Amino acid sequence: MTTAIANTASKIIKKSQGLRERYLAEMDKREGKKKYELAVEVAWLTQEQAEQVLLSTLVQKEVIEGWTDADYADMEVDRAVAQTELGLTTTILPLADIHTESERRKYKIKERLEASWGEGWEDLVEDLMPPWPAKEFLRSLAVFSENHAKWATAAELLGNRIAERLAAKKTKKVPWLTSTDVTITEDRFL
Repeated sequence: MTTAIANTASKIIKKSQGLRERYLAEMDKREGKKKYELAVEVAWLTQEQAEQVLLSTLVQKEVIEGWTDADYADMEVDRAVAQTELGLTTTILPLADIHTESERRKYKIKERLEASWGEGWEDLVEDLMPPWPAKEFLRSLAVFSENHAKWATAAELLGNRIAERLAAKKTKKVPWLTSTDVTITEDRFL
């Protein structure tokens, strides 16, 4: 993924006002593979931001549910008023449920990674992982791990792909794996 596309995708989703128009205008400027690359980059950014928002709503839910009557009295707010103002039932609970379901799916994917690379797979992959690994990234990594069960070989292949991307012009300069890195590496050895 080129740096230009990553920057454009970031600008598209930066603020809600005019998002549709910005996105459609950028898509209209592109043809073929470039159009698809932009769509993929926007999807990755959206997934990453969704992961962050969903986790924060789960934490918010836990905080609110942990408050006692004494806490509400100390904060000088009625429980029902606070829950309404905080959007507990309208926003936080539904999003927290989505996060819980996403984590359940991730757990199943992580079981596949553990089956391939062993119980300590997260320690092995730690330096290669993105800060907010989305379900789709983990799924790609699980498929890769099933086809490359020897960690030493897998680590070399994935590390080489990161180095290749970092050395290339106009590519995403993050020091961790992307879904595209995993897919490209997998495609080369199929």
